[in-house]
Amino acid sequence: MRNENFFSLARARFQTDLAELDHKRGWFIGLGVFLIVLGFLATGAAVATTMISVVVLGWILLAGSIGLAVLSFLTGRWGGFLLTLAAAALSAIAGITLLENPVIGAAAITLIIATILIVAGIYRSIASIVMRYPNWGWSLANGIITLVLGSLLLRHLPTASLYFLGLLIGIDLIFHGISWIGFGAGVHRLSSRVELPPEERRAA
Repeated sequence: MRNENFFSLARARFQTDLAELDHKRGWFIGLGVFLIVLGFLATGAAVATTMISVVVLGWILLAGSIGLAVLSFLTGRWGGFLLTLAAAALSAIAGITLLENPVIGAAAITLIIATILIVAGIYRSIASIVMRYPNWGWSLANGIITLVLGSLLLRHLPTASLYFLGLLIGIDLIFHGISWIGFGAGVHRLSSRVELPPEERRAA
């Protein structure tokens, strides 16, 4: 009897929460559309998006260096004082460099990303061939594509660094927007299949 009451309460709570999400699905879909539009704008102005992202990252690093410096002096007796202070100095140098030379900063970030992609592509390719786990062919294809992408970035440096980060941010925004639209539509489809409680049915 207690189990039946528990499951009834859980079902009613799920139905109520689902109905509330369904009533607000317009906000989710609107957010998705906004992110998609923003993503296309960022992609269309990839160079400007790259420069803005580098400058923002520079300010974040500079603010982080200030926080680390304050923390190191507040905990001066801690054994890692010099290490924290050194991390603050490095963060400040990186932030100031990005702010003063965003083009060089974009090239450095793109170089790091390209190197990571190449290393990851080589590792995935070798691991999939050696281990031969189920569906290892997909992992091998993923590793090859990752390796090719990293190689293309390195080959087209420094020109690629002017627009790569902007394209990456724009595409990420577009896919986030699509996911929010899919979430809103999915909530509506699910709520239409679930019988709502009487109070929620009257409110709808």
